[in-house]
Amino acid sequence: MVISQTPLRVSFFGGGTDFKAYYENYGGTVLSAAINKYIYVIVTPRDDDDIVLNYSKRERVNNVNDIEHKIIREALKITNITRAIEITSFSDIHSDGSGLGSSSAFTVGLLNSLFAYKGEYKNPAELAEFACKIEIDILGEPIGKQDQYASAFGGLKKYSFNKDGTVTAKEIEATPEAFNTLNICTSLFYTGITRKASSVLHDQKTKIGINIENLNRLKEITLQGEEYIRNADIENIGRLLNENWENKKRLSNKINNDKIDAIYSKGRQAGAYGGKLLGAGGGGYFLFAYPLENYKNIKSALEDFKEMPFTFEFAGSRIVFNNGKNTVV
Repeated sequence: MVISQTPLRVSFFGGGTDFKAYYENYGGTVLSAAINKYIYVIVTPRDDDDIVLNYSKRERVNNVNDIEHKIIREALKITNITRAIEITSFSDIHSDGSGLGSSSAFTVGLLNSLFAYKGEYKNPAELAEFACKIEIDILGEPIGKQDQYASAFGGLKKYSFNKDGTVTAKEIEATPEAFNTLNICTSLFYTGITRKASSVLHDQKTKIGINIENLNRLKEITLQGEEYIRNADIENIGRLLNENWENKKRLSNKINNDKIDAIYSKGRQAGAYGGKLLGAGGGGYFLFAYPLENYKNIKSALEDFKEMPFTFEFAGSRIVFNNGKNTVV
């Protein structure tokens, strides 16, 4: 048996600049952090030749090509595992379209488990690139590359998406006191709105050509935000989150709606410096940054929306159990 644990992520700045159509011409930059909410993937051998999958539904097939779950099917092909295996997955987050990168986290964790099952070790960059290959190149999902890297590497990092397709991961070196301030002065609130990220992202992707100015500004915000994040300058982080959100809304009319506007206004009026909707937009979780003394007001103003406590996770996808031996890879 092999079990992988892969973190979800909170993206602070720069989302949208990790699309190939943008970074191959201008270079993209995203600042994001892994959090202590996880996707788990369990891989076990079977004593028959069937492939059995347990996720939101159950599949049992004897040919890998008959698998309905597209990511699992392609991951098995990439790792050349075609029979006698059972895969089970579950998550700390049970809402679809959370905006926390769950699909890519699942892909990374699945690959990590399957390679470990074969006795192979892949480093974070390799796991991220294999995940990108499946989601973007093979399945044609209209997504960028930040989520795969954030889940594979973990920690609080700035990711640079270079014109040649390579990715550079830079650790944001903050003090323990700064990380503590970031933790206690930021919160996630669930909008209660679910959406299919692919439809929002497809619309955003098709409009990259007319959104270059906004995307350039999103990249500039990321570069400015690095220093504020390092120093836990919450007021300026909130200000940039607000500017990031205002620019992001211009990328697609599917990102925002009246209900989302109302939630954001409640948070701001209760004392948040700023915030943004995570992920593609259209639903999922709002991230707010605020002075600590305003937390109770914000919590009260958003009492109809469930808060999800979180802390930063410094490890990326890892193997936490392998062949009966507790281990961390």
